[in-house]
Amino acid sequence: MNQLTEQIIEMQVNKAVFYSTYVDCLSRVITELIENDDGNLMPYDVANLAELLTKYSNRLHKNVVNIKSHFEF
Repeated sequence: MNQLTEQIIEMQVNKAVFYSTYVDCLSRVITELIENDDGNLMPYDVANLAELLTKYSNRLHKNVVNIKSHFEF
């Protein structure tokens, strides 16, 4: 594997790590908000957080696909 490919894979792996952290954090926040039924929530808060979770999940998926396409076997 050449150096450029290794750098691309390392960059994509780092992005995947960040997005997986975002996805994990947002899913825990949404779950706690739903379970605790916080009275300070605006009606659209959970929907907005769910939309953000969807975007981060999609980016995580794209990064994993990019990593897979750059591996040489």
